[in-house]
Amino acid sequence: MRRLALAAVALGALAAPAAAGAYGWPLKPFGRAHPIRGSFGDPRYHLDAEGALSAFHFGVDIAAADGTAVYAVEPGYVHARPADVSVQSRSGRLFGYWHIRPVVHTGQHVRKHQLLGYVGKGWGHVHFAESFRGAYKDPLRPGALTPYFDRVPPAIDSVELLSPEGSPVDPGDVTGPVDAVASIWGPPPLAPPAPWQVARLTPAVIWWVLDGPGGYSQSALVADFEVGLPPNWLYGWIYAPGTYQNKPFRPGRYLFWLVHGLDTSGLPDGPYRLTVYAENTRRRIGSTTFTFDTANGVAATPTRTPTPRPRRAVRY
Repeated sequence: MRRLALAAVALGALAAPAAAGAYGWPLKPFGRAHPIRGSFGDPRYHLDAEGALSAFHFGVDIAAADGTAVYAVEPGYVHARPADVSVQSRSGRLFGYWHIRPVVHTGQHVRKHQLLGYVGKGWGHVHFAESFRGAYKDPLRPGALTPYFDRVPPAIDSVELLSPEGSPVDPGDVTGPVDAVASIWGPPPLAPPAPWQVARLTPAVIWWVLDGPGGYSQSALVADFEVGLPPNWLYGWIYAPGTYQNKPFRPGRYLFWLVHGLDTSGLPDGPYRLTVYAENTRRRIGSTTFTFDTANGVAATPTRTPTPRPRRAVRY
């Protein structure tokens, strides 16, 4: 619980909103949605899936052929490097355009829709990022990158209970402490071109509700990427072992820790329903219900545990 409290404090600093309006796409046509092959908060790693260099993806990957022109979404001053450009706007937002060959230079002022560079050879996308006061924000959140639509709710493929040692737990006979892991992902609204047509996206928000005998109920927020990017030291707290990112012709696998060390020894014996919810940035919600039975020798009592509302009341 102490670790969870520290996590909440660390994430709370990310909640300050950027006070600025929507903006168009960095590719032509500016007023049309383009395929996304990597979303905000996706798992990223550079050594192995659970290595020290694992990280949350801090922007969105917009599919574009090598050599595609990339343009500024807002006016501002440029900082250019060999393979990326950032533009500081008067709104206070800093926009990053990665994996491009710049045609602008540091200190230059660019206007809205001015050419910044071209997608570099071998990249097949522009990594587009937005930050405000040093905190990364999801460009696909409502009121930011526009137009954008996502009408298909996220999918929850599986839910599994694990022992503290990591072995599967029989859901028909649950005793003592358990962890819970779920496979959750969302499809891109527009399919990226091959070999990324099988890419998967991380949902914006994930939470669960647990109901059991005698009116028992509790709930918890798992992740909320809509309000900001968690610090990378929380990677192993949010993503479970076995998670990996999208690769050419191979969809990513996104395993989320739903529960760390739920002690069932004090729960009343009987059937439980764990309902898992996942929401995309356009409020489309997918859900699934996982059932299990506890057997700890605790009788049910007709009491009701107040249920928090994590989706609305708990924010990073």
